[in-house]
Amino acid sequence: MSISDYNEEQIEEMSAVELAHILLGDEEKPYDYQELIKKISDLKSLSPEEKKNRRTKLFTAMNLDGRFVHLGENHWGLREWYPLDQSDEDLSTTVKAPKKPKADDYDEFEDDFDEDLEDIEDELDELSQEEDADDYERDDEFEGFGSDEEHVGEKDKY
Repeated sequence: MSISDYNEEQIEEMSAVELAHILLGDEEKPYDYQELIKKISDLKSLSPEEKKNRRTKLFTAMNLDGRFVHLGENHWGLREWYPLDQSDEDLSTTVKAPKKPKADDYDEFEDDFDEDLEDIEDELDELSQEEDADDYERDDEFEGFGSDEEHVGEKDKY
């Protein structure tokens, strides 16, 4: 039976999990859970507070009810649509993969990456200059002590 075959009173008396089963059967395609809960709350004329309270209960009921299958990415379908030997892990790949980023997203990423790379290069340059300055100061510390060449042969004097 389709959801259109029921009157308001019958829908009001139905559980949310029964409505979910009917809606999924009518559409014959997976539903995003948020869309499913919205459709059920519209059919039952639930207040926002009632919708909030039933959201978790419906999710739990669908998890426990063998007629439903979680397809990943918050999508649900009916178990009867899929072969019995197909595991839940296999089913989780039936939902489309997330959309690939647009070219604009890559451009923004590249700009951020380039800026970060420039910052790192600047920091490395500063560190390198500090190390060079430290090396120069160390050379100055030994000034006036003479070179090793001056001390060669002094042993021979004694």
